Amino acid sequence: MTWIPVLLFLLVLLLVVGGYFLLGPLRAANAEVKKRLSLLELRNLRDKDFPEVLKNELLSDVPLMNRLLSRVNIAVQIDRRLRQADLKIRVGTFVLLSVTVSLAGIVIGQFFHWPAFASLAVGVLLLLLPNIYVNIKCRRRIRNFMRHFPEGLEMFARSLRAGHSFTGAIHLVGQEMPDPIGPEFQKVFDEQNLGVPLREALIGMTERIDALDVKFFVTAILIQRETGGNLAEIIEKISYVIRERFRIQGQLKVVTAQARLTGVILVLLPIGVAVLLGIINPVYLKPLWFDPIGRAMVAAAVVMQVTGALIIRKIIRIKI
Repeated sequence: MTWIPVLLFLLVLLLVVGGYFLLGPLRAANAEVKKRLSLLELRNLRDKDFPEVLKNELLSDVPLMNRLLSRVNIAVQIDRRLRQADLKIRVGTFVLLSVTVSLAGIVIGQFFHWPAFASLAVGVLLLLLPNIYVNIKCRRRIRNFMRHFPEGLEMFARSLRAGHSFTGAIHLVGQEMPDPIGPEFQKVFDEQNLGVPLREALIGMTERIDALDVKFFVTAILIQRETGGNLAEIIEKISYVIRERFRIQGQLKVVTAQARLTGVILVLLPIGVAVLLGIINPVYLKPLWFDPIGRAMVAAAVVMQVTGALIIRKIIRIKI
């Protein structure tokens, strides 16, 4: 009888999630139709009356949830991280998925009669798991972008020297370069064709690719368009600087390899020794887990281990 409320809660949760995913595409299709009709109406206006095409990103396909998320600053940050990771999902879907997985973990923990703190810890871990996945995918995508970024800049500069226009050079890079650098330049080209000012389109790329070199590239273009100068030469110099930074970073990885290995060993050594002692003589470590002084010593050791790892990480991470 005690599980009847839990089963009812899960049933209602499944109905809500199912309705969300079933009705979401229908609302998205209606929104797309309205957007195309509005663009057709704008085409009939005179050129001087043509307004700027502004992006109105929805945080959720459900109107009520979209209004609630739009009032929370963290929802905007989540939306930015999802766009940086190139995940085609709404913030509402991401939040609903995270909460559902977290609640499922807590319910499973209670079903197997785990302690309350253990079930809560599993729920918190599952709540953070989608965010960890997004961060990993985001870092991987930015790393792949930066790997091909100098080649894209050189192609951009050569296109300008060959006599192509600025937008033509961007379009060429978008077509010829692989993912993710090609699609990012193609987005800039498409946004400009839809009426978005070039400044906003370029700044949008810096928001999707949070890298210092991309900001250098965008800043150089914006300054050149205001002050003038040889843009192709400027882009070639930026590409050269980026390649030199990559070369120096490779040398630093070789120099700091011993320090990084030392940090990994110092972090894993106490854990490995504790595991071996627990296997060889489990009674020997019992005071650490059941005695108050032992638990305090374990907590202090964990804090010192984390502090030492952060200090070593700070020392070996040299920014260029």
